[in-house]
Amino acid sequence: MPAGFKGNIAVEFTKLKRSSAFWLTLMGAAFVPLINFLKCIFRPDVFVKIYDKNGWAGYIDDNWSVASAFLLVMYVILVTGLVTQIEYRNNTWKQVYATPRSVADIFFSKLIVILVLILLCFFLFNLFIVLSAWAINLVRSGYGFFKQEIPLSNMMLISGKLYLSIMAMIGIQYFLSLRFKNIIVPIGIGVGLLISGFIIRSWEHINYYPYIYSVLVYFKNPGLKPGTANSVMINSTIWFTVVSVFGLIYMTRRKERG
Repeated sequence: MPAGFKGNIAVEFTKLKRSSAFWLTLMGAAFVPLINFLKCIFRPDVFVKIYDKNGWAGYIDDNWSVASAFLLVMYVILVTGLVTQIEYRNNTWKQVYATPRSVADIFFSKLIVILVLILLCFFLFNLFIVLSAWAINLVRSGYGFFKQEIPLSNMMLISGKLYLSIMAMIGIQYFLSLRFKNIIVPIGIGVGLLISGFIIRSWEHINYYPYIYSVLVYFKNPGLKPGTANSVMINSTIWFTVVSVFGLIYMTRRKERG
């Protein structure tokens, strides 16, 4: 990676200080584990028995099932818009394009920042799952999380699959956020496509619909072909590649910038 490109990525991360993208990442990662922490603290009569049988696997599932179904997709839609809107909000797109940087440099440096931010969200989410479980055990001694080994390899496997599943959506939302100056437009389109995905979830060709990929990867999907989750991850990677190339070409040929 060229030194200049690395420096430009560092500059893009510096710009995040003026946005709420990082705080959205932190709060988004903490929200579900916090809710699960509270429910276990206030209702030990219910959840001690549940987690005594399922242990870490059950607790991890209670966190990821909520995140993968809705919150993960919403986070991607919001954080992609926030990172891209930094230039629109400050009216600095023309200044960015006036610098001695290629369009590809500008395009991919911002995209990498988004990818890293989302990766950070995954890391923090898993970290908060572990910390919240330990905190539950400290407050309520009836839970057995301290006695059980943390299934780190399984957590990494889940995270890896879900990260691949959202690649397509990242590419699409990034293009939409670059295309429209008003942040409400890409967010509105993303939310609309997400809702539509749930409506047509049982469609036989749903594996071509990116906004429901995380659900197809994490949950069992009766009625769909075996191996749908694997095909979805492949399709997501293809979607991401095609949309990214298209987005770069579009931004290169776009007459009005900023």
